[in-house]
Amino acid sequence: MRKVSADLSQDWHAEQVKAAVRMRGAKLSQLGIAHGYEASTIYKVWTRPWPELERIIATFLELKPQDIWPSRYDRAGRPKRQRSNGKRMVNDRLRQKSKAA
Repeated sequence: MRKVSADLSQDWHAEQVKAAVRMRGAKLSQLGIAHGYEASTIYKVWTRPWPELERIIATFLELKPQDIWPSRYDRAGRPKRQRSNGKRMVNDRLRQKSKAA
């Protein structure tokens, strides 16, 4: 098992997480299914923060999610809020355009 690094900005590489799960006798897809998700859903953890999926993986590895993804959590272990790429950003761009006009 990988030791938790003192460098809190260094998230584990996806292959390190997958290897750790395999070394404990499971596959990520099996973890997702066991918790009521589609087999492929758990892989979304690589592309965006998803605290519930992170918790499932970390619990299986007997770690905390912030041990694996320190960039996604604050010092108290709470998930950091991420700015969405949805409507708010579109509205921000529209406001900037209207101010420029």
